[in-house]
Amino acid sequence: MKFLLGVNYWGRDFATDMWRKYDGARIREEMKLLREYGVRAMRVFPNWRDFQPVDGAYAWRGKHGEYVNANTGMPVYDDGVDMEMIEHFRDFCRAAEEHGIELVVSIVTGWMSGKLFNPPVLNGKNLICDSEALMWMRRYIHRFVRELKNEKSIVIWDLGNECNCLGEAYTAAEAHNWTATVVDAIRSQDTSRPIASGMHSLGSGYDMGAWRIEDQGELCDIMCTHPYPSPTVGGDVEPYTRLRMTFLPTAQSLYYSGVGGKPAYIQESGSFSDAIGSKKMAGDFMRIQILSALVNGLGGYQWWCAWEQNHLYFPPYSWAMIERELGMFTQDGTPKPVAYTMQDMAKLIDKVPSPFPKRVPDAVCILTHDINRQNNAIASLILGKEAGIDIDVAFTETGDFPDAPLYFIPSISGWQVIYRKTWDTLLEKAKNGATLFISTLGGHMTAFEETVGAESMGLLAGTSHSFELDGKKETYTGKEIILSPTTAEVIYRNEEGNPVLLKNKYGKGYVYFCNFSPEQNAFNEPDGFNKHDYYKLYKIAAADIIDKKIMRTDNPNLGVTMNPENDNSCLVSVLNYSDKEIVPDIKIKDGWKIKEIIHGNLASVPSCNGIIMRVVRA
Repeated sequence: MKFLLGVNYWGRDFATDMWRKYDGARIREEMKLLREYGVRAMRVFPNWRDFQPVDGAYAWRGKHGEYVNANTGMPVYDDGVDMEMIEHFRDFCRAAEEHGIELVVSIVTGWMSGKLFNPPVLNGKNLICDSEALMWMRRYIHRFVRELKNEKSIVIWDLGNECNCLGEAYTAAEAHNWTATVVDAIRSQDTSRPIASGMHSLGSGYDMGAWRIEDQGELCDIMCTHPYPSPTVGGDVEPYTRLRMTFLPTAQSLYYSGVGGKPAYIQESGSFSDAIGSKKMAGDFMRIQILSALVNGLGGYQWWCAWEQNHLYFPPYSWAMIERELGMFTQDGTPKPVAYTMQDMAKLIDKVPSPFPKRVPDAVCILTHDINRQNNAIASLILGKEAGIDIDVAFTETGDFPDAPLYFIPSISGWQVIYRKTWDTLLEKAKNGATLFISTLGGHMTAFEETVGAESMGLLAGTSHSFELDGKKETYTGKEIILSPTTAEVIYRNEEGNPVLLKNKYGKGYVYFCNFSPEQNAFNEPDGFNKHDYYKLYKIAAADIIDKKIMRTDNPNLGVTMNPENDNSCLVSVLNYSDKEIVPDIKIKDGWKIKEIIHGNLASVPSCNGIIMRVVRA
């Protein structure tokens, strides 16, 4: 997949009303400026309200009389799509083609920035489950795709904008059926383009809501994330230019991709307002997200959004302050720091190979039940990045997951924990030489003593302890098991002598058992990934893998990623995920040398920036 770099787009003057007040000349002026500042792709939004302006005319006691056009009052006997809007969109596509901009089209744009935009006839209806809503939506999609499928600038059909906000899906089956309805309607008219999910805030399994990553992965071709420094991802607890939020968009996308089984990209991200970070910080935030997405195998990055909307006094812009200052440009066309960042990153994208070589994962994070899997996955991937390893994600009930030398099973909790087929497969892999790292929140385990090499003498909840980790006092809280080691080696004990980390020989492999959850302790504490050295526990389990790497560093804020081009050449990135400049302490494996620096320099890595280099065999 070609790396999509750009913005989410609403018109400069009228935003969600742009199609009603369409100005092709003005659009072309905007596209020219956006292209000059590096925008190569735009996600665009045909407002469902305007493209299918169907209303109802009602008779005695509110009984349905007929469908009418909301603008003219004339009867509607067809799909109700406004052909003038279609022609506006066709002209928009031609303008994008003229300026070398590719389009991701969010077809069912019935939700935007906190407000519904549906055909008037559907006001008050559940747009996910109501049969009348599904009927009109299907008709709209058929006509829209059929009319516009020959436009060359369109590269991806997107279901819509965060359509899980359109209405309530009470079951996973209802959410699945809505998604299938949209996907099938698109594919009935065009099978030549991939379909993106366009969703945010998805769960996994059947215990985290109706909208599931697995279902979106089954039905769509591309997974999408919308990570902001918001409470929905735990990103509102520390400056967004520090390690958590700087890697979280990548980690969340890898989680969606791993569970959904499809490639993912950061479809929208932004900084909300200047109240939580300066304009310069926003530019830094964009830069590290783009660099991290590129080297970690994501399909692209699109900032929210092109223009500020501070001049608008109608909903949703009059409702919420976070919707007004998100643009790359102010309304008068003044570029903000994010615009210059986009320009610089576009130049870099043009310099590197396309598609960018795939990263090589070192380990797999196996997610379990009875815990917030998204937060758990994100925390595990951040600790892995700090330790110097790259981790993929899997959540499976069938035992079907990628082969790897190392598996992390983080924060096991509750009674169910993990399905038997998956658990048995993990143990079999350990017997054959793999390493398992299990951390606990007091979750149940079968064959406990055989697996971890210790007897349980009971469970303690609400504990708070400390232990010495490389000469530093580390603290942790949560449930712990009182352990009596049998076959396991005790690597660390807490101040009361209870084991904190065990290493047990298991067949040809090893099982590490961490008697607390470093993932949840780090994630749940503001600045927890910087205050604690929990990553060193991961580093112990991954020591053999790290020793074989072409390049590595001991600085936890520098993420090193390998993207092999062939057996003799590898693109290596060293990204600074912190808000401080760092002098890199990189170590190169014997037999390899740096051939060229593509981005950055070895002397110093600025905040939220990095080095990309080509390393070859000496």
